[in-house]
Formats: sequence, structure tokens, C-alpha cells
Amino acid sequence: MIARVRRIGSLAAVFCGLAGAPAAGQPPAGRLSNDGVARAASQVDSVFVGRTKADGRVEGGDWASYLLARLGTGRIPDSLGIQVGIDSTHIEVRGRLQDLPHEARALLGPLAHMVDSATVVIAEVVMERTGRQVERFWLRGLRVNGFLLPEFVLGSMMASVGRQYPALTASGRDLYVQIPTDGRLTLGDGALLIAVSPPAPDTTDRQPPPRKP
Repeated sequence: MIARVRRIGSLAAVFCGLAGAPAAGQPPAGRLSNDGVARAASQVDSVFVGRTKADGRVEGGDWASYLLARLGTGRIPDSLGIQVGIDSTHIEVRGRLQDLPHEARALLGPLAHMVDSATVVIAEVVMERTGRQVERFWLRGLRVNGFLLPEFVLGSMMASVGRQYPALTASGRDLYVQIPTDGRLTLGDGALLIAVSPPAPDTTDRQPPPRKP
């Protein structure tokens, strides 16, 4: 059980982001939670699987919780305290190094030893459709106390993460999610919007049946 808790903390902190109380001007944030897994799954199933409704909203923390559950990371500890904020342009999370488990800080390498434990780190994740049934979540960057981490540092650090977590790409910065061909994911204010496109109208020319003589 302890190993699973550590794995959740490491993967969530490095890929989904580092969390804490949202500052002014930041996207509305929600916390990771086990209840969030159930709430998100209910929305996804209703829209993409059961087709009982055409659209739904999944709060940021709930969506991240759902993805972690799909990755098989196990139960989310209530003490983790990770939050995820969403607006129309990106997914953003923020927090302090001291809020993370030791294993998660170790994944940050030398960076964790170069700054104070109260240092605020902000992760930015963007989303894009890359295929008929594929949605990509990409870690665009990390900011440490407001300064953008150089790309060569971030690339090296995240490549190490990618080697430890096969669910991510080799770069450690990409997570691909399969959705239905007619499914749509859209970033909204504080939530991920899920929907299915309405069927295309039938444009086939229909000729009236021939009259009987």
C-alpha cells in the first residue's frame, strides 16, 4: 500500500502537476480525490459509453483523479492535497515542494536541492486532438517561483520520468487518451467539457417510389 501511495504522489506531482492553494488570476482548482474518480467516470460513461446524454462537465481535480485511476496507480490518499485548475487555454496546477512525498521530490533531481522547500512550482499542461480517437495531454512547462525552467533541464528530467512510467511517452511529457471518434474534449472554465457530436444529416437524395401502373 505504501508503495502505491508513493507511486501516485510521484506520477501526479510530476506529470499532472504540483498543487497548492490557487493564487489570484489562476484557473479555478479542484483537488485529487477518490470521490472524484467516481464523479468523472459517471460523466464519461453517460456521454461516451451509455450515450444517455450528449454532454457533461468534469471538474479539473476529478478529471486528473480519473486519469490516475485509469493508469492503475491505486487509491488516492486524502493527504496528497494535489489540485488541478482548468481554463479555456490550458490545465494548470501549483504547489510547494514541501507538500510532495520524498519520492516525488527525488524525481525532480538536483532542482529539489537547489531551492527552498517552500518554493512554489507551477506546471502547465495543454491538450490537443492528434487523431480520430486520440487526445494528447502535453506538459508544456514548469515554472519555479515564477521562472520558466529551461527546456534542456525539463527535457532531461522528464525523460527520466518516462522511463519509469510506460503509460507516458519516452519523453515523460505526453499522455494519450483514447476517446470515441465522435467524442469531443474541450477545456472550459474550471472543468473539462465532454460531448459527442450530433450525427451528420443524411444528404442522400431520396427518390419517391415509382407509382404503380
